[in-house]
Amino acid sequence: MKITAVFLSKKNSNKIKNSRIINDKIINNKVNRFVDNIQNVSHVEKKGGISKVTFLLIFLFGIVIFAKSIPFSSKVIYFGSNFRQADKNNVKISDLFNIYGLYNKENYLFNEEVIEKKEELDPQKDAMEILDSIVKDQNEQTVFGENRQVNVEITENSKNIQRVNLNKMKILNYSSKREIDFKSLAVSNITLTKKSDKILLYNTHTSESYANSDMYKFEYSGARRSQDANYNMLSVAQKLKSNLDSKGFEVLHDTTPHDYGTYTSSYARSRITVKNALATMGNAGIIIDVHRDAIADLDFRPSVDIKGVKVAQCMLVMGVGTDVTENPYYEENLKLAFKIQQLADELYPGLFRPMIIRDSIYNQDLNKYSLLIEIGASGNTLDEAYLSTRCISNLLNIIYKD
Repeated sequence: MKITAVFLSKKNSNKIKNSRIINDKIINNKVNRFVDNIQNVSHVEKKGGISKVTFLLIFLFGIVIFAKSIPFSSKVIYFGSNFRQADKNNVKISDLFNIYGLYNKENYLFNEEVIEKKEELDPQKDAMEILDSIVKDQNEQTVFGENRQVNVEITENSKNIQRVNLNKMKILNYSSKREIDFKSLAVSNITLTKKSDKILLYNTHTSESYANSDMYKFEYSGARRSQDANYNMLSVAQKLKSNLDSKGFEVLHDTTPHDYGTYTSSYARSRITVKNALATMGNAGIIIDVHRDAIADLDFRPSVDIKGVKVAQCMLVMGVGTDVTENPYYEENLKLAFKIQQLADELYPGLFRPMIIRDSIYNQDLNKYSLLIEIGASGNTLDEAYLSTRCISNLLNIIYKD
């Protein structure tokens, strides 16, 4: 009954009362019925009518049913602040009971035959060679010059948003942090080596997918979503890993699914994945959560033409922390994000959409140099997303030292 006591504390009762979702009368009826059931069960137990095991099962079932209807504020439980979709602060406690997706990896297995077919029929080799040729023999000094100049212009600084121009790149700062030293972070040195700084890839919203194309046709399990690992974000992260592997990086792609069964607790699940992966790896030089943008318009297709190659546009989404959980690494994360996007602005103009900064976490408080990269949107194709991963791997290859 301790859980019930927390749920019905005075502070949280006021929050529930103000919620449009919950009706006080319904909750009170549920509580009364739940208590009556416990009392009735206890009475039967005394008479020897049911076993203690049966009593325990009924008790636990009652807790789950009760929790199904209660939304919680992120003030009460951490997981609520760990969303990407619109940064909502409400989460149902029932989401935490739904661990079904963690044990359904069979829905996300790679089909080796499909992978081999992709490699055999891959029409992107010529396109990748074009993208590679752009960065051939490039390094930070050749890209930025010896006397690097950084110009920062704040074009809007209202209550809701701060618009910043950092040389060619644009930043949309929706966070409460308005004293970020953009110039200092942009010129900071980053030391990463392929020998010691591994890269961890994972996918919080695993089932996000894209529009069908001539090359990649597949069935959807939802609105531009797929449980088939060969066609969802696992496939895109796997392509990024393949591109990085070819350049001598040491990469771990954790393929644990996080959004099958319930979508809203995806970040709570991926947080566990990241922690376990870091414990196994020892440390990570960079962590990347690979997404694709999700908006109401399923046909939204942000793309850019790079020397005749059509590539899905990307977007970096950075969290600086919340009023519940601080992010001690947000400045280090921004240093890397600025470096990547500034390189892209010079070498692959238009590859990145404006960077977004929010009062969120996105698991970026777990490790220095953590990123969330949106690769395209639901209207893009896998072809375009795969080519974006080639660009990203080339940019990281410039930042990393051998």
